Amino acid sequence: MSAYWMKVALGNLLAAACLGVVLRFAFVVELSWLEFRQVLHAHSHVAMLGWVYLALFGALVETFLGEGRMRTARYRILFWLTQISVLGMLLTFPVEGYGPFSIAFSTAHVLLSYVFAYRFWRDLEAGPAAGPSLRFARGALVFMILSTLALWAMGPIILFGLQGSAFYYMSVQFFLHFQFNGWFLFAVFALLFHHWKEIPQRPAYWFFT
Repeated sequence: MSAYWMKVALGNLLAAACLGVVLRFAFVVELSWLEFRQVLHAHSHVAMLGWVYLALFGALVETFLGEGRMRTARYRILFWLTQISVLGMLLTFPVEGYGPFSIAFSTAHVLLSYVFAYRFWRDLEAGPAAGPSLRFARGALVFMILSTLALWAMGPIILFGLQGSAFYYMSVQFFLHFQFNGWFLFAVFALLFHHWKEIPQRPAYWFFT
């Protein structure tokens, strides 16, 4: 992956980790100024959508499309717009929690992920990838899109005063399930199978069969 893109993703990891330290410290020392839940939202959003998402974004583009495609304006602009949305969430969630600005940045991230999924799927079809790695990559994109259905359901749920209800928590778990067990996991398997030839064959065959 482009070293600079990885540094950006790692920077998001560092920011999420620092927020996590503050949250842990709040159990030891009283921090009257701290809005715990709002900082928790910032921590989780930056960790998932800033660190993991952008790391997989860069790794998938470089692995399946090549270093040259990473340098094209299309993916560079998409990467940096996504990073801006992550920075927006980092700055707004601790201040307002789920408010107009944080929701706007979160929505922007979702819409940008749709653009990435569409563009990457199209470029995969024109690329040389085949076999399990290609199927896992496509599956990862499908699960990523599927997970966001829960986010769109949040608006009506909150509008009808169902925040904190079973429907609310079902939507949260739906999103997390398809993010972790779908998008993240399938993307990692796509990368792993793509580099199959670089893995010693006997232990690799034993592990995957």
